[in-house]
This record gives sequence, structure tokens and C-alpha cells, in this order.
Amino acid sequence: MTEYEIIGGDGKEYGPYPAEKIRGLLRENRLKPYSKIRPTQGDWTTVEALPEFAQPPVTESAQPPAQPTVATAAPYNPQPHIAPVSPVPPAGPPNNPLAVTGMVLGISTIVLGCCCGRIPVLGFVATLVSFVTPIAGIICSCIARKQIRESNGTQGGDGMAMTGLICSGVYLLMIAAIILLVVLGIASAAALGGLSGP
Repeated sequence: MTEYEIIGGDGKEYGPYPAEKIRGLLRENRLKPYSKIRPTQGDWTTVEALPEFAQPPVTESAQPPAQPTVATAAPYNPQPHIAPVSPVPPAGPPNNPLAVTGMVLGISTIVLGCCCGRIPVLGFVATLVSFVTPIAGIICSCIARKQIRESNGTQGGDGMAMTGLICSGVYLLMIAAIILLVVLGIASAAALGGLSGP
């Protein structure tokens, strides 16, 4: 009695199975006519290429029309599985959370201070908040840079920390320059007597 080996839908070899088991798999639609099969120690071919499986087995009900068989099928040549190469390079170390926080605070400082100042109610709140966020951004960024240096490559995000440091520092310098100009303006106006009464 001839036994057969098959290749399942997952690409693995199964068997050997007797012919009756193969017919049962065909009836259950678990094996297709184009599925790969071979007699034990034979060449790989398709199920429909083997005459004993070319037609469904005869049952007592009406016979379906006969299917033409393929006389010569190309031998199946299994190929080794090669894992696909990922185009994405491996990710670096995780970012330091304080570096991300410092960058967000630095960027939000610029946005709140420069863009939201003209909106009536929101502008006042944004201006008050923009005096606190650059200080917090500088503190978070400095701590993050120290932690990243001490981590020996297990943490990333130094660029984010630098971004937060630069944005917060530039905004604080702008605020200091504005305050200095206001103080100089008041001092020069007082020196010229513009603020003295009649």
C-alpha cells in the first residue's frame, strides 16, 4: 500500500498518510488539487497530477463530471525560507523622559510667548505661563543631559534636551532684553524730566 507525504498550507511536510486519508482530506477541503504531494521516496507533484486523486472518489450519489488530469506536472522544487530584510534600521536607546519634557517645554515657551500674546484673555494667561515654562525647560534639559551622559549609551535624547535648552534660553534672553529696554526707557525718561510733574 502506497503512502504519501504532503506539504500543508504552512509550508511544513506532513505524513506519510495512506491514500484513504488523502481522499478524506480532499473531501474535507483541507487538501486542494494544487497542493504538493509525493509518494514516499518519490518526486513532488500536485494532488491532481496523481491519477488516484485526480477525481473525487465515487460515492453512491450522482457522479460529478470527470476532471481532466495533468499528465506531466513539473516537479516541485522546495526553496529554503529566507527571512525578509527589514529596511528600517534597529532603533537606538530609548529617549530620556526629561529630555522629551525639556524639549516640549522649550517649544511651548516660544509658541505661548510669541504667538498667543495677542489673544485677549488667552494671551494674558499664556504670557504668565511663558515666564514659568522656560525655567522648567532649562532645569529638565540640564538634568536630562547629565543623566544621558552618565547612562553610558543606554539612554538617548541628547538632541531633544539641547533643543529644550536652546528654546528656553533664547526666550529667557528675549525677556531679559525686553525688561532691560523697559528699565532703560523709564530711566532715560526720568532723567530728561519727562516723568516729573509740572
